[in-house]
Amino acid sequence: MTGFHPSPPMREVKVDSSIRKGVGHMDAFHFSTVVSRDHLYKFLAMRSSLQEHAGNYKLFVLCADKAVYDVLKAIPFPNLVLVQLNEIEDDALLKAKANRLFHAYCWTLKPVFLNYVLNTFPDAGYFAHLDADLFFYADPAAIFAEKPTASLFLTHHRNSKAFEGFYNITGIYNTGFVGCRRDDTSLAAIGEWAQKCIEHCPIKEEPEHKLFGDQRYVEDWPQRYERVHTVVSIGANAALWNITNYKVSRKGKQVCLNGVPLIFYHFSGLSIISRYEYNLCWYYHIEDQKIVSWIYHPYLERLSAAIGGVQEHFPWFKWGFSNPKELPHTHRYVLDAGGGV
Repeated sequence: MTGFHPSPPMREVKVDSSIRKGVGHMDAFHFSTVVSRDHLYKFLAMRSSLQEHAGNYKLFVLCADKAVYDVLKAIPFPNLVLVQLNEIEDDALLKAKANRLFHAYCWTLKPVFLNYVLNTFPDAGYFAHLDADLFFYADPAAIFAEKPTASLFLTHHRNSKAFEGFYNITGIYNTGFVGCRRDDTSLAAIGEWAQKCIEHCPIKEEPEHKLFGDQRYVEDWPQRYERVHTVVSIGANAALWNITNYKVSRKGKQVCLNGVPLIFYHFSGLSIISRYEYNLCWYYHIEDQKIVSWIYHPYLERLSAAIGGVQEHFPWFKWGFSNPKELPHTHRYVLDAGGGV
């Protein structure tokens, strides 16, 4: 697999109001996500960023643990729909649950839950699975506005030179975001993706079979399905594996990559040690201070606020933290009143 060359600076896509607001009684977006107790704080940060930047949407949350459900049901968040595991688990899922690690089961649930939302809550213009460790810096409507008639939306890894070798391991596309319209094509693709993950969702990469968790099952979609759109904007699904391709800047409060607005960043590998201490990534050290100050620091402030709120109102909730003795000392970062130290 050859490296993906960064796109040149592009003009901002004009977002039609019907994409952002929906049409008639329909919501604009139905987003789905799977949240375990180890990712509750990251989910709360992601939810707050959606609330800040997205238009007319609902966020469907599959609570992978009872503790997550107990916390979220007690908070009157707007636009949130909670679903418990026992509401979707059938014999096939329970069999899968019994034959794999919990982490792999959560990966399995990603397409399963997106498929559930597509079929149970169909009244939206667009749908998307969101990993809990995403954070939005701009309106996600711009993603769908690139190709409003597309059936499926995928984001290319766009790996930088340091990560080019990972195409053969983690694949071409990153499934932290998978979007769609609801039509025959998307129903077929998402349904098949869910079924394949139920059958096999390896926690470790299987390059000989072109498999890695749920991720590589989508790799042949552009060849097998019509109207598959690979998102053009480099501001969608920016992450450590591609961020060094770009010049990071700001236009007012908006973070930009090569002049293109950053829509959302994928905080892969970030570990929470305490409310104020973090390891920015267990497998990489970030050299560019602008990335740390303009992308990571605001996210950590939102994480810290989420942790503080949960600790105040739900003191029994003890999950979500990593043991610093078990983490490589790749990039520790401490929040205080003066910023990062």
